[in-house]
Amino acid sequence: ATIRSKIESALDYLTLEEMVKSKGERLIASDFGKRISLLYIDPLTAVEFKRAIIEAEKDKKHTLGFLHILTDCADFYPKLSLRSKDTDEMRMLIEENEDELLFDLDEYECSRSLLALHAWIQESSDKNILENRGVEPGDMYRIVETSDWLLYALYEVSKLFEREDLLQEISTLRKMVKYGIKEELIPLIMLEGVGRVRARSLYNAGFKDMRSIESASEQKLAAVQKIGAALAKKIKEQVKKVPR
Repeated sequence: ATIRSKIESALDYLTLEEMVKSKGERLIASDFGKRISLLYIDPLTAVEFKRAIIEAEKDKKHTLGFLHILTDCADFYPKLSLRSKDTDEMRMLIEENEDELLFDLDEYECSRSLLALHAWIQESSDKNILENRGVEPGDMYRIVETSDWLLYALYEVSKLFEREDLLQEISTLRKMVKYGIKEELIPLIMLEGVGRVRARSLYNAGFKDMRSIESASEQKLAAVQKIGAALAKKIKEQVKKVPR
């Protein structure tokens, strides 16, 4: 009886959330249910993503809102508890980025993983994140890997619910999370041999896109901190092959 009641409860939930539907006397997976199954995400995560996608307003950024639903969902790992000394910083982060939120939020509903992930896309180093957030590099690696997978799932759910207006933002945020960069560095991070540190050096030296790199001499690129002659030559060769 206990097993039967649990199965019935699960089916009721899946039916309510439109992941399964009746077909005659049978229950079959809906398009939403099939997609969630193929994405290997928890139905609870799927429901949270669906709710966020529906709530997301057009023509605005949702960076902190998306990062929160990632770090809050059933599939996220590791969820690191907020320490008492983190609460003021979390409160400030919410207040400063209130327009990016999908739902009302207070600092006690957030994890230290959210603080760490936000610091990561602000280009904080592993050392800085360890010292200021207490997150070990191994845990940070898992946070980034899990977030990358969940952002892919969020992208696919957005497609399913025809929120094409969100796809570019989610794709951009996925690159920011994968490489630990601000959005402005995305064109530069695509260059082979250029990681987050070198991309920032190039950007700060005035090389903000392919056009500015193309018009510069190898010598000028080589003079940029952490670039050097060999990489400057390699970068110039790559830029020549970029489609115009």
